Amino acid sequence: MAPALHVQRWTLAPGLSHAVHLHSGRGRVLHDEGELPLRAQEIAWMPAGRARALQLEPGSAGVWIGVSDSCLAAAMGDRPTMAALRQVSLRRCSLLIADPRSHEELARSLQAIESEVRREGGTSQPYLSAHLTLVLVMLWRLSSGEGEDQVTTGAAPPRLLRFRHLVEAQYRSHWRLSRYAAELGISADRLHDLCQRHLGRSPLELVHQRLLREACSLLAGTDLPIERVAIDLGFGSASVFSRFFKRGLRQSPTVWRAHARARATVGRAALPASYADWP
Repeated sequence: MAPALHVQRWTLAPGLSHAVHLHSGRGRVLHDEGELPLRAQEIAWMPAGRARALQLEPGSAGVWIGVSDSCLAAAMGDRPTMAALRQVSLRRCSLLIADPRSHEELARSLQAIESEVRREGGTSQPYLSAHLTLVLVMLWRLSSGEGEDQVTTGAAPPRLLRFRHLVEAQYRSHWRLSRYAAELGISADRLHDLCQRHLGRSPLELVHQRLLREACSLLAGTDLPIERVAIDLGFGSASVFSRFFKRGLRQSPTVWRAHARARATVGRAALPASYADWP
């Protein structure tokens, strides 16, 4: 984000998590509960579904990246050792980077991600994942000694966080719930109880929610035929996908796409609730 002589404002995509780091100046992130002030040498992290807009004062400069759930899943995997990073990725925070070396490391990784995304000829997912992991590690280190007023409260159980990221990595593979449970080292009944107690939804509902959101994203944001969308989401045929979609949203994919595009022309959101509604 280059400096300008006027106030700059960007709308933040609700389906992405966002990291904003200011090199100089001041700004703020507008979110669902108010706003998060930003100052030079600070980094702000906003989980998906929370941020609304980013505003910078004249003369301010920095780096801003948007991160999809799939990129987060690739950066963290499903290893238990990554539980702390998963917790950080789901919390809103604004942190001062007082140590010059830490500031340099963080700025380097954010700029590397920004440059890679803009690189002609395609991006390298392992390269992006490596730098995103470094950013999350830095956020964890910076936030580990900070007060609760800087992060949201209500941490979810580690197994539930692992389930979320397993779903993100495997929802196109249509795993059985028994396999998710086995990967988590618990029974299918225990997984069901965990999801119902903390989220009020069954594991199957959560997996289907993720599939439906991706389906809506492809239908609203691309011109792919229904058959290709079905294949991309791991369905055996367009008819099987259409039945699944209609059962979940009570409209066929074709009808939903037409309505979504009509809503987009008048500035109304087309996608259902964010996957970030998970803990």
